[in-house]
Amino acid sequence: MLDLYNNKYDRNTLKDNIYAVKLVDILKTQILDVSFIVRYILSDLYQIHDDDKTINYDIVLEYQLHIKRAELLTALFNYNSDDDSIEDFNSFSERKN
Repeated sequence: MLDLYNNKYDRNTLKDNIYAVKLVDILKTQILDVSFIVRYILSDLYQIHDDDKTINYDIVLEYQLHIKRAELLTALFNYNSDDDSIEDFNSFSERKN
């Protein structure tokens, strides 16, 4: 189990453990990039805890002070979930070789 409140983790570690921790705890304790926030933190696919379902872009900006509102809104607007499928499929296929 990750100790989010005492350690910083890289993107891959967070992604690999996304279902083992609350997204709100990741948001409060880790320094995240906009892509990770849009793909995971704000995605209802990963919001399995009630606390996570209340996360919106205002809450993101409250805890991720390095991210600007315009940057986040642009990333949300331009996000295409199909890009994730392609990336995940490629990663999966490379492991099978």
